Amino acid sequence: MDIVSTMGSGSLEREIDLKTLVSELEDHLGEFVDANFHSTAMVTVRLEKNGPAYTIYRTGTFQIRGAETEELLTESFRRFEKVLNEIGVDVSKTAFRQVTSVFMEDLDREINLEALAIALGLEHTEYEPEQFPGLIYRPPQYEVTLLVFASGKIIIGGTTDREHAKSAVQHLKEELTFADSSWR
Repeated sequence: MDIVSTMGSGSLEREIDLKTLVSELEDHLGEFVDANFHSTAMVTVRLEKNGPAYTIYRTGTFQIRGAETEELLTESFRRFEKVLNEIGVDVSKTAFRQVTSVFMEDLDREINLEALAIALGLEHTEYEPEQFPGLIYRPPQYEVTLLVFASGKIIIGGTTDREHAKSAVQHLKEELTFADSSWR
C-alpha cells in the first residue's frame, strides 16, 4: 500500500494580515512564492515549485497539503515555522498535527462496481457512474472511505494509520472473494 499524500493542520493562535504576510514572504525568500488568494480570509501559498501547499486563514489557522510522507509533512511544517519566524511572525504558540493521509492500493484485477455495490450493501455504498467513475464505500466497522475503481485501484482516505487502511482494504478483499463466489 502506497501513501499518496498526507495533510496536517495547525494554528498560530493569532490573526494574520494575509496580504502583508504574502508580501513579506516574497521579500524574504526572494525566490519562488506562489500565492493564490481565494478570498480576503484565506490564501494558499507554495514556498517552492511543486512543494506542499500551505493554506493560511486570516484567523491564524493553516493546513499543509501535498506532502508524500509523514516525515515530509513534518519537514514542511518546520520550514513553514522557520520562515514565519524569520519574517517576524511569533510562532512560539504554534500547534500542529497530522490530520489525514491518502493511501492507494491496486488489486491488479477488474471489478464490476454495480455488482460490488449490491454485495457491500447499498446503505454503505454510493455508485453513480454518470457523476463519478468510482464506487464510494464506507465500511461500517472502519472510519475510512474507500474509492473503488473498475480498474481495481482503491484510494483510501480518512485515517493517518496505514495499518487501519490496510485492514479496511483486507475487509474489502474478503467481501470481493465472497461476492465473486456468489456471482458464479
